Amino acid sequence: MTPPLQPTTLTERHRLLDVLRGFALLGVLLANMATHSGYFFLSETGKEALGLTQTDHLVEWLEHFLIDGKFYSLFSMLFGIGFALQMKRAAAFDINFTARFRRRLLIMFIFGLVHAIFLYVGDILTVYALTGFVLILFRNASNKFLLRSAFVLLLLPVIQYSIFWGMNLANPPAVVIEPPTDEPRFFDIMIETYRTGSFIDIVKNNLGGLIFGRYPDLFFTGRFFRVLAMFLVGFYISKNMIYANVQANRPLILKVMIWGAVIGIPCNIILANMMATEAYYNLESTGIIQPLVYAYGVPALCLFYASAIALLYDKQGWKKLLNVFAPVGQLALTNYLMQSVICVFIFMSYGLALEASIGPANLSLIAIAIYTFQAIFSHIWIRHFYFGPMEWLWRTLTYGKSQPFLKR
Repeated sequence: MTPPLQPTTLTERHRLLDVLRGFALLGVLLANMATHSGYFFLSETGKEALGLTQTDHLVEWLEHFLIDGKFYSLFSMLFGIGFALQMKRAAAFDINFTARFRRRLLIMFIFGLVHAIFLYVGDILTVYALTGFVLILFRNASNKFLLRSAFVLLLLPVIQYSIFWGMNLANPPAVVIEPPTDEPRFFDIMIETYRTGSFIDIVKNNLGGLIFGRYPDLFFTGRFFRVLAMFLVGFYISKNMIYANVQANRPLILKVMIWGAVIGIPCNIILANMMATEAYYNLESTGIIQPLVYAYGVPALCLFYASAIALLYDKQGWKKLLNVFAPVGQLALTNYLMQSVICVFIFMSYGLALEASIGPANLSLIAIAIYTFQAIFSHIWIRHFYFGPMEWLWRTLTYGKSQPFLKR
């Protein structure tokens, strides 16, 4: 007689989550290389001057199709799962969960702010911290309300953009022909500062970019709505212990994987083609297509990745292979910040000063090399320590007392 299906052990539950975090970190690094390196700021002429134009365009298109948006969405979902786990643990020990979680978010926000100003303007930690305060309001929500809210939140960036888009079409701005000038572009000045400026100059650049570039873009694109939506999806998954017993939930996970591919693949093909144009940011007549396909295409492909890994992880051969990602995921915060430190050394003036001099094809190879180093580092580190250095600091500050660090 076949024995009844049993939930996985606590260690295995967290192991799958660590695998997903480690996998997500690879995607996040690949997605961030364009901004880490300054390639994003180059004009079309500047990009062509790098050579490998056709190869770079192909790699860039593939990144838009397979990577952009999908991995911060996966991290957002994992954040929601972690939120539910911490809430359950606090309830078991009769701890004031919301007070501790708010303190945890505040510390994360400070980490993110330091990261954005001194290392990388494209920081996501501040976004997660601010959105996390809103997530707390959903802690007692029903399953139905969580999923409906996530659906609506994913639609809000489309509605928001539609308003701007409609206003622009109804009352288009006057076309102004700028006379030829020898003045450098704003982005060219930024590139030169990162390539040759002092540390103080670069910090000023980052601070200005954070205030006048990063956060206006986050609001314009509706990123906070998207992040909160995936938080709620993760919260739902964790509340219902879907990740904790893959065998019992296999039909549901398989269905999510199939529909994730059916919706995600065509939507992201369209998205990749749209991102190769300026229609979205210029509020052109076709610009509305981009937020429409992004709204559900990006989360769909994200869920396809997560579901596929969960199903593969349930097979012994694949589990051994996928466990390569687990130590990287255990040190997720440390590795995320380490990626920025390494990239600063490669691209900034006080490192190798390679800002805006490498295209997507070679940037992808550099990202894989960085990630390989991080995987080796993480495997060695976790043998000797309970936490990564940043995880230990975060945990110590949250609990207000030093946490165990060295394994004896």
